[in-house]
Amino acid sequence: MESAGYHFALRAARAVARLGPKVTPRAAATARENLRLVYGRADPALLFATYRHFAEAAVDCLYFRRLFSPDRFDEHFELAGPGWEHFARLQPHGSVLVTGHFGNWELYGAAFGHAGIHVTPVGRSPERLWFASRLDRFRRSLGVETIDKENALPLAMKALRRGAAVAFLNDQAAGRHGIAVPFLGRPAHTFIAPAALAAKFRVPLYAGYSTRVGDGIRYRCWSELVEPGATVEETTARCNEILGGYVRACPEQWWWFHRRFKPPRAQRQGAALTPAGLPVAE
Repeated sequence: MESAGYHFALRAARAVARLGPKVTPRAAATARENLRLVYGRADPALLFATYRHFAEAAVDCLYFRRLFSPDRFDEHFELAGPGWEHFARLQPHGSVLVTGHFGNWELYGAAFGHAGIHVTPVGRSPERLWFASRLDRFRRSLGVETIDKENALPLAMKALRRGAAVAFLNDQAAGRHGIAVPFLGRPAHTFIAPAALAAKFRVPLYAGYSTRVGDGIRYRCWSELVEPGATVEETTARCNEILGGYVRACPEQWWWFHRRFKPPRAQRQGAALTPAGLPVAE
């Protein structure tokens, strides 16, 4: 009965996704501009596929607790890439993971937990309190405890000391708190915290993501070791290059709705801005 409900919800989500650009015009405008910045054009089919993917991913989260069974882990998650074996050998020592708003980052965290790896993501709580509380309960039910971005550094260091894998969704604009390094072929202000923490604590730095590969809550979860550069800046650029490769391989599963390429606020003040947050060229 639950399976029938799940597939009905998927069909409904796909129907709603077709209305996405009309219902969320500002988000659609941002996504179109980001697509033009990266690919030179905003392919309507790719935009629709993005809406469809995230509608499906939302349904997967809603039904995960009902449909997931730990004794059938392999039916839901495929652990791929050389990082998983390294993770397993490293436990219970600390590590740092960089990922992005790609595939289904919530269920990616669940895969870590069910694989016996304690992951502690750093993130900002949603602005809507009712949604924030529900999301927090969902994450806790998966064994994932989030570090709030506002007070992240001391808590992340404490988590590393107790042997957790501290995870960063490192594909958002960092503004004045970051450095400008390429992402998807364009300058993008990026947080250096993952590379800096890995260097400070001398722990491994990983990159990874999940990809939705079929109905029934099925995800391919990839992880790999990031070789550190000579500097934190070089390591950060290397992480961006890796994350950008994930996006290019499966672009409809990345959250194009972020204003990822916007410059710091000081460079935007007083200027007319495009939907993606870039100053309008005169």
